[in-house]
Amino acid sequence: MTMTWLARLHPETSWAHLSTADFPAYAAHPGALAVLPVHGCADHGMGLSLDAEEAVASGVLAEACGQAVASCAPCVLPPLRFGPAPYRTCTWFGLPLDIAERVVKEIAAGVRFAGFARLLLLSSNPWHKEWLDAVAVDIRIETGLTVYRIHLGALGLDFHPAAPHAQRLALQAAAAIVLGTEPVASNRQVSADEEFRPGKWSHPPPLPAGPLDPLRQADGARLLINSAERLARLLSEAAWNGRPPAARFRPVPVSAKVVYDPAPLWRPYGPRALVTSIPTALKTAANRPGALAIIPTAAIEQHGPHLAVGADAIIGQGLLARALSFLPASCPVCVAPPLLVGKSTEHADFPGTLSLTAATFSAMIRALVEQLCLLGFQRIAFFNTHGGNSAVLVPLIRELQSTPGLRIGILQHGFKPLQSPQEAAYGFHAGEWETALMLALAPALVRRAKAICHYPAQLDDAGELRPVGAALTFGWSTRDISPSGVMGDATLATTDQGEAWLDATAHSLADRISALTRT
Repeated sequence: MTMTWLARLHPETSWAHLSTADFPAYAAHPGALAVLPVHGCADHGMGLSLDAEEAVASGVLAEACGQAVASCAPCVLPPLRFGPAPYRTCTWFGLPLDIAERVVKEIAAGVRFAGFARLLLLSSNPWHKEWLDAVAVDIRIETGLTVYRIHLGALGLDFHPAAPHAQRLALQAAAAIVLGTEPVASNRQVSADEEFRPGKWSHPPPLPAGPLDPLRQADGARLLINSAERLARLLSEAAWNGRPPAARFRPVPVSAKVVYDPAPLWRPYGPRALVTSIPTALKTAANRPGALAIIPTAAIEQHGPHLAVGADAIIGQGLLARALSFLPASCPVCVAPPLLVGKSTEHADFPGTLSLTAATFSAMIRALVEQLCLLGFQRIAFFNTHGGNSAVLVPLIRELQSTPGLRIGILQHGFKPLQSPQEAAYGFHAGEWETALMLALAPALVRRAKAICHYPAQLDDAGELRPVGAALTFGWSTRDISPSGVMGDATLATTDQGEAWLDATAHSLADRISALTRT
């Protein structure tokens, strides 16, 4: 799978692949529908990895979008993997309910600003149904968006432990097919007060482990096909608000054609990603000598007319994945679920930007750090590829550094590219550096003909007032200093340059990671 993927998505329907200039036409297209997938990390008693529900949901959604583009225009946002995780014995990497609600609402605000009139919330986790139903109503009232809801259980893909046994067997087979693995033995989940808690359900015994027989394989494959076909129909129905598609509907034109790879998995960090583990492996990973957990933080925001809004996240993913490939398998480093959306307030008036408030972003970080500590990690490093996040990360890390037994900080790669003094000083957004790396990582998402040069200041400007890096600075919105959204010279970037910078940066980053696990 190429580095252009931030999740298992059909590339022509991916929000992160569009440039800010693409959104007005996309959102105004008949049948336009924004889709926000919401997943959890959980042990559902199936003997599979924690990302099983995302693997199934995203695979079905990608296939459904491929079918639905003939009758509507779905645009799928990067997935949210941080809903409530109410059971500490079988759910991980969750958020408090109020924070989870705020995250979805703030993302929805970006959807509305981009010009979309309809938003679909697609959830895969059985513990996310009720709160997302409530959030859908709030978003409708607060933004005017028409909000639709689909829970994976309605498609026959119900991960709830109390779902009918035959359905769970078929779903286990489907998930095992997507994951390309066979179920392992899992412990019976223990719960209390089963007659009094919501739902009044009991944990059933774990599903069987071992290889699937041909009959179960056929059941799982058929379930995936049928679910994708039904979801495609539901996407079209939501896009047209229950009416038949317009007779003159034409698929939305896209400026970047990305080859669709039907491979079943999206795992850029391989087995080092914590969510690819089975539950019993989490504490084992955390308790290895020198164990380090990396939290990637990025952004989905405008990068001028020539780069995709997912550039920060794609670059961060590409750099970290490349760096990890240079490390020996014995190096005790793991990757936590990435925070793809960050604090992008300065870019919020460009279509396609998704932004969280400082309060929401910091609450997500605190929750993730707390859960990593509970697992046993004593070393945590943030790998951040969006400058706007630093205003939250730096002071927050200063607070967390006082936590007894915790070593926490920001992972810096340390590589300095050879650039002109002007570009080094003021080429800090969508300029030579980011454009070159995107040419190396995701060339299909770079609109070379639209690359421009714009600097928010010149080295020889009179006086000392500057937007950054000076004795006298000022608070700015991007449009104050760059109407195009570009700050730097994107025309200087080349593919060869990007490949060289990517390799050098990843090697430097690998050295830093290795050192952190040893000291």
